[in-house]
Amino acid sequence: MTAGGWRLPVVVSRLGTTLVTHRHAAWRLAFCAALFVVVMVQVWTNSGLLITADHVGHELGLVDRVPWLEPIALALDHIGQREPIGGLMLGCAATLAWYRHTWRPITLCVVAILSVNLIVGTLKLTTGRVKPFFDKTALFEGGMIFPSGHTANVVLTWGLLFYLLIAYGGARRKRAAVWTTVGLSLLMGAITFFLDTHWITDIIAGWIIGGILLELLVLYDTVRPPITKDLASRYLMRQQGAIGNRSSPARDIERPAPSERAA
Repeated sequence: MTAGGWRLPVVVSRLGTTLVTHRHAAWRLAFCAALFVVVMVQVWTNSGLLITADHVGHELGLVDRVPWLEPIALALDHIGQREPIGGLMLGCAATLAWYRHTWRPITLCVVAILSVNLIVGTLKLTTGRVKPFFDKTALFEGGMIFPSGHTANVVLTWGLLFYLLIAYGGARRKRAAVWTTVGLSLLMGAITFFLDTHWITDIIAGWIIGGILLELLVLYDTVRPPITKDLASRYLMRQQGAIGNRSSPARDIERPAPSERAA
């Protein structure tokens, strides 16, 4: 049997073990993927409850009804832009990488930024959906708004930032970090909906994409933790201890404590 023939069962076995061990993450990914399929089908066919919600939300015209809120919404809109939050995330990642002696925080951030730009950008170019201003929810109209990059960014970047602070920075407020990410994501969606710059389906699709990427990055970092200097030194000490124990069987004999010897 070829090396590839031997390798395939090992890969399948490891994948199955990972899915069982991290079944909650697997279920979340499956749910997000199924929800994204539902959104894509309705957007592609331009029909369904979500498309109806698109038109109803656009007809509300909230930004025209409450114009004094528009400057506040525009100011808060920066929480979903790539430049400010991406720079903040990379700065924190570089500090944590230096502190933990590993490139993993920086690598996760770079992969996150590149992947969200690639996926969202590709979908924007291929779907060609236009803004609600034109009152058209159909695809291939020459626009570039599906999915919402802001909602994808806010889920992925803020979520990954809080994860790095917990996993590599020693922060312990995990529940607070989760709810803060959820709150910022909902706020970004509400701002986008109020400004009427995206359809509701654009906002939902952006949330889903950001959530899937965040879940995948956290899952990878959990399954394949980085080898830091501390972990490497501990591993070498365990290996040396194991070799010493094999070479000196007498070490395995239980010796009396100093107090017992004194008695």
